Amino acid sequence: MSLTKPTSRLAAIAAIVLAAVALAAVAVAASVLAPAHTASAHAALVRSNPANGEKVTRPPIRVILNFSEPIERRLTKIEVFGKDKERVDDGKVEFDDKDASFASIGLKDLSPGLYLVQFDNVSIVDGHPWRGVFQFIVLNPDGSVPAGAEFNPNAAMGAGTTGLLPPNADIALKWIALLSLAIVAGAAFFVLAVGRPAASFLEEDPYQRVLDHAEGWFINAGHVLLPVGFIAMMSLVLLTVNRFETPTSNGTYLLSIQAGRYRALFLASAIVSLIGIDVLNLSASRRVRNTSLALSLIASLTALYSFSATSHGGVGAGSFWAVTSDYVHLIASAAWLGALAMLVPLFWWSKKALPEDQTRFLYIANLFDRFSIIAGLSVIAILSTGTFNGLVQIPSWDALIHTTYGRVLVVKLAMIVPLLGAAGLNAFWLKPRLVSAIDGVYQQGGSLPEQQRAAAEHRLRALQRVLPWTIALELALAVAVFASVAVLSQTSTAKGELAQEGAQAGAATQFKDQKPAGDLQLEFVIKPNRVGLNEYALTIRNQDRSPATGLTQVRLRFFYTDPTNPNLSTGQTELILNKFGEGFFKGSGAYFSQPGSWRVEAGIRRTGKDDVSRNFVVSVAPAESPKGASGGMFALPFTSLTWNEVLGALLALAGGLAWLYTRQFSRSFGWNRRWIATAGAALIVGGGALAFVFSPGSSTSLAERNPVKPTEASIAKGRLLFQQNCIVCHGIDGRGDGPNAASLDPAPSDFRLHTPLHTDPQFYAFIANGYPGSAMPAWKEQLSPDDIWNLVNFLRSAFTEAPTQ
Repeated sequence: MSLTKPTSRLAAIAAIVLAAVALAAVAVAASVLAPAHTASAHAALVRSNPANGEKVTRPPIRVILNFSEPIERRLTKIEVFGKDKERVDDGKVEFDDKDASFASIGLKDLSPGLYLVQFDNVSIVDGHPWRGVFQFIVLNPDGSVPAGAEFNPNAAMGAGTTGLLPPNADIALKWIALLSLAIVAGAAFFVLAVGRPAASFLEEDPYQRVLDHAEGWFINAGHVLLPVGFIAMMSLVLLTVNRFETPTSNGTYLLSIQAGRYRALFLASAIVSLIGIDVLNLSASRRVRNTSLALSLIASLTALYSFSATSHGGVGAGSFWAVTSDYVHLIASAAWLGALAMLVPLFWWSKKALPEDQTRFLYIANLFDRFSIIAGLSVIAILSTGTFNGLVQIPSWDALIHTTYGRVLVVKLAMIVPLLGAAGLNAFWLKPRLVSAIDGVYQQGGSLPEQQRAAAEHRLRALQRVLPWTIALELALAVAVFASVAVLSQTSTAKGELAQEGAQAGAATQFKDQKPAGDLQLEFVIKPNRVGLNEYALTIRNQDRSPATGLTQVRLRFFYTDPTNPNLSTGQTELILNKFGEGFFKGSGAYFSQPGSWRVEAGIRRTGKDDVSRNFVVSVAPAESPKGASGGMFALPFTSLTWNEVLGALLALAGGLAWLYTRQFSRSFGWNRRWIATAGAALIVGGGALAFVFSPGSSTSLAERNPVKPTEASIAKGRLLFQQNCIVCHGIDGRGDGPNAASLDPAPSDFRLHTPLHTDPQFYAFIANGYPGSAMPAWKEQLSPDDIWNLVNFLRSAFTEAPTQ
């Protein structure tokens, strides 16, 4: 029953691990090199003013940038270059305390020409760096393009020295740091939860030999892995700080910047974990050794938390649940990986600590039995939290294929399939046969016929040869999967990539049209051409392209066209544009109340000549969801499921675990198996009912658009309802200064501020259901749906323009 020498086995297993890692690298590289959309990394540039590729008639005084995630101020740089790469900015980057995703820089007096904006930033959340560029052109006074001012197609917004994926060095360093601490944490847990309890039936002397061997392997592994992980993380810090030319020092980064503080926490935790291992190695006191082992475990888990705290889940609504799910995912992965790393040497060298008899094989059976419980629970936790995290980060099935983050996730899932296959082979096929063979040889040896006993011994010898290899294969695949985890943790999120694409599409979806109007030429631009607040610019020229003069008033009138009756236009809101130069007029306001086809009439009054007008037909896109509209850190971080469905799934999962581990629960806690099975069935049924029967779904059933046209009659009804029900809090002018406003906390909303930012259905929901966290009550019992829509139409007509002060 002897096996080959352990050194040769170690070399073979090392070869398997390296081969699996190489396969993982090839698989991830194949995903990375596949054609991808040009987009940003984590702090994606979603909009700018001037916009990328915009031709502006007047020189801007500032360049304004908005990103998809909060940016770190100390590691943000913006530069604007003109002809011959001359700096034309004032060098003063400014930020907004109310919006951490905002940055701007002042400009010198710009002459007509092409300008390039280069920006460097680091995401506050995960510390990922990004460098991008975009361009704009300042036109000549007559509206013509300056000579030689042509856009460079290679400098599109988002292009630069970084991309959707982090640099290879970042991936490798983060993988090494994550893998090192995960193995240490999992190995410490294995010693406490598996190694010691599995040997508890042994006498004192063999028990101590087994314990010394398990702890000795853990100590040796920790002395190698913890310094390696520390060095990898410190190298990542140095790369991050010194990648861009900013005055931020390494100390400032580690002490003052959010991502840096979490990396400092990792470094400190690695040191504490190493101290615990050193005390474990040097102390002879069992109490001190237990304490130091627990200290190493807690410190390693703290280091793993620093990864989750800087994960993609830390961005946006529901960040608490997203980060928690990511952390549980890492803990379960570490428990599985560390157990595999400990199981291999314990299995190989148990014959050195124990004689080749019933004692050794019963110990092996105990090891596998306890390991199978940990592995099973880990797999369930990994799949459950992985599904949850996928729902958070992947907004649609299409994003799973058409974003780089989605494709890397698919590669990770493809790598998990063989890992689960190897784990299933060990847990459900080989382990039961090992236990059965041990029982057949030792526990039933006295009563079994000679032929059956010989068969059991043959099976036991075969399993001893096969199991180390299958366990090593499972370990190698788990190590390879961690490579994809390291890539995912710093890859541009699917949401960030889609936000970037949406920003690029936004430049294309902005409305721009040129039409004649009498003896004039009109150029009409609407940005961003969505429901809600827009900017309207009208350039008026003579036939010879010179700016038109003698214009006394330029107004716009807005009419919504009913798609079911093209001849019917309802509503009539009006905007008087302000003059910004000869022939150039501009204004802003929320005049598009719903998506669809609108007719905008431009009317021009002028001195000594007839007035002229021209209609423009505009297709208006739906509103962009306001930041933070989905809730705070404890909200559900995705919209594809409701809380009832999530809680129902968790209850059903708990019931399934009760059924799967009925025997183990009964044996460990002395519970009656029937009661455990009954409780499991009740949880499954209750979870299903909560998810499918009592799920609220869309109980309000709000229309996607306002079904009540904003006619004069509708607005008049809405005005009466406003006077009867709303003035007392919001005031006659909608400023939030009504008679009862002083007694309310928070104060009532100022409609002049909020009307441009919300869609009609959103206002319907606020009125019908009330506004959470405020004194705004629900009116759905007092007002009919039509009355609420009439009130919405009045608000839209009365408070369309943003306040000037």
